[in-house]
Amino acid sequence: MALIKCPECGKEISDKAAACPNCGCPLSEMVTSGVVRIKMPNNIVEGWVGLFSSRNATVTDKNGKVLWKGQHGENANFTVDEPTEIVINLGGWANEVSGTVYPKKKYSLVQDMGGTYACYF
Repeated sequence: MALIKCPECGKEISDKAAACPNCGCPLSEMVTSGVVRIKMPNNIVEGWVGLFSSRNATVTDKNGKVLWKGQHGENANFTVDEPTEIVINLGGWANEVSGTVYPKKKYSLVQDMGGTYACYF
């Protein structure tokens, strides 16, 4: 189950719901068809650095609107209706990642020795 935002009231609801339990807005296939999924890395930082590293991760749009907030190792699920520029912040232990995501696509965020980048799967 993924949590999406109701297009009417903005509350987080299950993507499996037929209608929003808060406002009653019907959720058609069109609403849930724009779900983007990004697999976040499950990097555990060891030692002293690990004690001060955040496990939080956020995905925002280019205007700073939070599309998803969670933890390392989770799947970020959010809905977009058109190609959307995003920024992924992994809590300060790695550089921010930015790029464009498309409705109904899956992505995986991968870290290499030279930095962090997003790749398709």
